[in-house]
Amino acid sequence: MEQMNNALANCLKNCLECHQVCTETVSHVLHGGGHHSEAKHLVALLDCAQICAVSADFMSRRSPHHSHLCGECAEICNACAALCEAHDDPDGKMKLCAEACRKCAQSCSEMSAA
Repeated sequence: MEQMNNALANCLKNCLECHQVCTETVSHVLHGGGHHSEAKHLVALLDCAQICAVSADFMSRRSPHHSHLCGECAEICNACAALCEAHDDPDGKMKLCAEACRKCAQSCSEMSAA
């Protein structure tokens, strides 16, 4: 039971961190202009931030639905990470976002399999 609690706590932390980083990246993209402001990338960042927040809420209240929601979260985080990795990244913001997304996706995948 303690191992599950640790996994849940880790996944919750990763979801909250990913939500924050994706939200900050949206702001960076909007204020930076250029090719980053394409709609597909902005939608992916917003989708990722939102699913991470929802997943964190479900885990916080120990909803019986959190495990399958975490599976969706992992899929959306991986898609967002791929888009971030595909962009030029002179200031490292896209790399930071992709790393947060991949970390969240990994822990959510583990949580959905539990």
